[in-house]
Amino acid sequence: MLVAVVVVIAVAGALLFAFPTSTPVALTTGTTTVSRGAEAIVSSAAQIDPAGFTLATSTQQPSVSSYWATLQNSDGSEANLTAIVFPSSNASLAYFDNLVAGVRGLPGYTDISATLVPFQLYGACYGYGEDVDNIAVVNGFCVKGNAFLQVHLVSGIAFSALEEDLASIMGALYQSAT
Repeated sequence: MLVAVVVVIAVAGALLFAFPTSTPVALTTGTTTVSRGAEAIVSSAAQIDPAGFTLATSTQQPSVSSYWATLQNSDGSEANLTAIVFPSSNASLAYFDNLVAGVRGLPGYTDISATLVPFQLYGACYGYGEDVDNIAVVNGFCVKGNAFLQVHLVSGIAFSALEEDLASIMGALYQSAT
């Protein structure tokens, strides 16, 4: 199971470099403008202390448009937050669509997109997860304008509780993407 979690994290990390941009760009998409850089989005979300998670590590990617951090909870749960700021909403949505096409319908996973419905005001969201041998894993992706937001959680707590944590952490990311 740990190997599967590492593989999912490695694939998500590799995808960070699929659409690099040199600098975060503020663009208006519909009724939203995301002008913050990826580091500011993730750092702000981590400071909100979503669902009791606190910052463990963070890393600026070679592209200044992407940033990720690992959060930990006292119950042993871990979360990886990723933000990528694209030059346009079309680019972020294309990235989202390609990622979702690659994971939708994976054997053994449950679609938990309903957990992310509140964050679809300015874009799209998709969530999936599994509970195997008392280890729950959930992933959520959302697009807010030109920003792509991802949360990956793993824990020994109940799958339903991890879905609640996903909603809380995605909410912090979504709120921070301004």
